[in-house]
This record gives sequence, structure tokens and C-alpha cells, in this order.
Amino acid sequence: MKLRLLALLALAVPSSTLLSPREALACGGCFAPPTQTTVVNAHRMVLSLSPVQSVLWDQIQYAGDPSEFAWVLPVKPGAFLEVGSDAWFETLDAATSVRITAPNSTCATRGGGCGATLGSSDAAGAFGGGDQVTVLHRGTVGPYETVTLATDTPGALNTWLEENGFGVDASTQPVIDAYVEESFDFIALKLQPGKDVKEMKPVRVVMPGANPTLPLRMVAAGTGANVAITLFTISEARLAPEGFAAAAVPIDLLAWDFAPQESNYSVLREKALAAADGGRAFLTPYAQQGSLFSPVSSPAAPFGVRYTTSGSTTPVDTIAAAFAQQGLANRETQDTACAVRFAEIATESRAVANPCPAGVPLSDPSCGEVAAGQLDARELACGALDDLAVAMVGLHPKDVWLTRLEANLPRAALDTDLVLSPAPQERVDNWLRARVSVHADVLCGAATPLLDGDRPSRTRGQGTLVGMALGALALAAAIARRGVRRLASRPA
Repeated sequence: MKLRLLALLALAVPSSTLLSPREALACGGCFAPPTQTTVVNAHRMVLSLSPVQSVLWDQIQYAGDPSEFAWVLPVKPGAFLEVGSDAWFETLDAATSVRITAPNSTCATRGGGCGATLGSSDAAGAFGGGDQVTVLHRGTVGPYETVTLATDTPGALNTWLEENGFGVDASTQPVIDAYVEESFDFIALKLQPGKDVKEMKPVRVVMPGANPTLPLRMVAAGTGANVAITLFTISEARLAPEGFAAAAVPIDLLAWDFAPQESNYSVLREKALAAADGGRAFLTPYAQQGSLFSPVSSPAAPFGVRYTTSGSTTPVDTIAAAFAQQGLANRETQDTACAVRFAEIATESRAVANPCPAGVPLSDPSCGEVAAGQLDARELACGALDDLAVAMVGLHPKDVWLTRLEANLPRAALDTDLVLSPAPQERVDNWLRARVSVHADVLCGAATPLLDGDRPSRTRGQGTLVGMALGALALAAAIARRGVRRLASRPA
């Protein structure tokens, strides 16, 4: 059986505090045989950190159509693998994507004007054995076959992988040997025969202790010139990467074109990421405390942010409720009552505790009871839809920050690990109002547009690009030539 895609993730020793020294938690790199054209172009990851455990969800996005996935995950004893839900990534992505609203515009005519408060988003066979490799466990997780391996012989695992259809590039073999020398075990995954998977099913790796380090050097394998990374962090602090520049979109240049109903945000974002330290930069478009379970508002959405998921026309007011709704739409759960339970958790000051043995589902009869003063993680599960419950173990719901980090890293920037540490505990709003207007005459016809309370200006006629800075960048032409990707209200 030929391997179409091989990913390596790394998990390191658990630490005793939330922000421990440079021990790698998890990260993904992909390897394909030379005859294949599959190229990984993006990673979506969620990292939950508490003093009790670290959990990483990973989903690889790729160009091509691989018929099989195969991963190898170096892990320390005590880590275990589970399958995640599509609803988890879909909801977090949709809820935290940047949303652009048009400038408040009226027209200088008698009897009022044409107000514009338009909002838009822009935003296969069995595994064999080997004399020097011990098979510790075999099983299935979602659409994957899994096997846990151990060896203390350098080179033995490389041989095992080759014999079992894993095409490990020669440049990667020293990395695997290094993990062997550091006493790592390995979890190997393959897509089960007959499973027609066109997009990678998310997986999550759970291990005891907290660890905020992701070894980006592993991501370099299998990528093109650049790799897009979207990382969501869930912890009791807003986190940011060390050693990478903090990119910022110049909000004063944010424009709204009333003709196609689009903004130039994606153009500004691309330029900001590329310009900051040669692309070694992360952007933080969203950071909110308490937003998983509590409603949030924004100056650009003063009546409160509402979330509408795919498959539903009923908006909800929290991310947790949207997650439950998306799970129902995806048929990943049949529990219609969990959103009501979520609404009661927003101000909860008790830490969430898992009453089940390691690796055992929250619905298993072997689960026990939590201690007095703790919140049972089962109250946060929607049947089999348990990503939110798993993410919250060890955390106090009312104190939890949800942060979104984005990067488009060149391969040269993947030479160092990504270490997360506390950032300024300041809110970052993903709802933005454009500062300048393009083609405002679409609203006003022959009348002169008034923008955010301005008086009529002779220089603002029909089709005029308002804003000298925007004109200098010729962003109106860029919008016409290239278009701007619209971030839809439903998940990407």
C-alpha cells in the first residue's frame, strides 16, 4: 500500500505549571513520496492549556487529493489519541474570523438620507511488526487505524515505517532517531481501507500537564514556500508567540467598496504579515475573555454578536451554543439540551474535572464522580460531541480566554519552535468598521455621500476613492483587479 501523506507531531514531557520551559507539546509536519504531488498548505490547530492537561487538535489542509493519510506522532508515555469533531473547528473559525462593517454613510439630500450600516464578513492493510520495535497497542479511532510503538534502537523505527508503507524522507530520519534517543513512544495512524476521506478528520492528542511549545521545525516537511497557520488557544490567559513579530493590520486604511460589497481587509492582512520581520510574524485578530459561554458586544455590533451556523437559520448568542448547534447540523450529536446547560456555566468559578480514566470517553459507565467544589466535565458534553468538555478540563469557565493567532510563515521561519507565553491581557475585537468608502455613489446616486458625519466635500463625487492614504496604495484598483475573499458567516 502506498503512502500518500505522512504527518509527524511531537508531544513532550508534561510540566507542572501552565507555562513551562521549552518542552514541545505537539505540531504537524507532512511527508509524501516523491511521486506524489500532495502539498500541505495550511494547518488549523486548537491548543487548550490548563495545569491538569494539554490538548492539541490538528487538521491539515492540503492541495491534492490523497487517498490515504498516515501519521506518526512521537509521544511521551501517558498521551493518548482521540478523534475530534468537524463542528469544533467550524465553529471556532466562524466565530473568530474578522468581520467588516461598512462606514456609517448618509447622503446630502433633502429629507434625510440613505443610511448604510451594512455588515459583511471579509473576512488499508494492517500494521506489521518488527524485531526491534514493540507494538504496545492496536486500535481504531474514527476513520483511522492506530498502533502505539516503542523502540530503543536508533534506525529501527525508520525501518518499521518503511516496511509498513510510510515513505519517510531521508532528511527526516535523524529527527525520528532523536525522539527515539529521548525515550519517546510513537503513535502511527493510517486511514482505514475503503474510507473515502477528502478532508482530514481532526484528531486530538491529550496528555497530562501543561506545555505551551509547538515545534515548528516539524511543520517544514511537506509544505510549499509558505504555510498558513491558524491557532486557537484556550487558557486562563491571552497567549502570544515568543520570538515572532506581532503583525498589525492598519485599520485607518480599512476601506469598504459599496459596489461589490467587499472590503480590502484581506489585502491589508497579507501585506502586514509579509512586511513584519520578513514574514516571521503572527497576527492576533481575536482575543476575548469569557466569550465561549457569555455573549459579547462590539462597537461595530453594538446590539451584540450573534452566530448563525450552517444548517440553521436561528442565531445564537454564544460560541458554545453555536458549537452545539453546528454539531446537530453535522449530525455529530443528537443532544438538543446541551446549549441550555452551557448558558448556566458562563459565571462558573469551579474548575472543570474529568471523572473518567485516561482515554475513556465521558459517556463510559466506568467514569466516577468529581470531587466537591469541581464542575463535572460531562455537563459540558453534548453526547459524543465532547471537544468543548475536553478543552475545559482544569480550567475555570468564567476566566477562560479564547485567542486566535494567524500566520503565513515562509519555510525559513520554521527553524524554531513556537513558544506561547502570556501577552498583554487586552481584548482584541474581530468586528471592525471600515474607515473609508469606495463607490459610495452606489448608495446615493447623484447626491454627495456623507461619511460618518462628515460634511459634503467637493472632492467626493461619484466613483471617487475617499481617503488619501487609500489612494496612495491604489487599493481601489486592487479591489477591482483581484477581488477580495469574503469570509462568509458560515464556517469555511
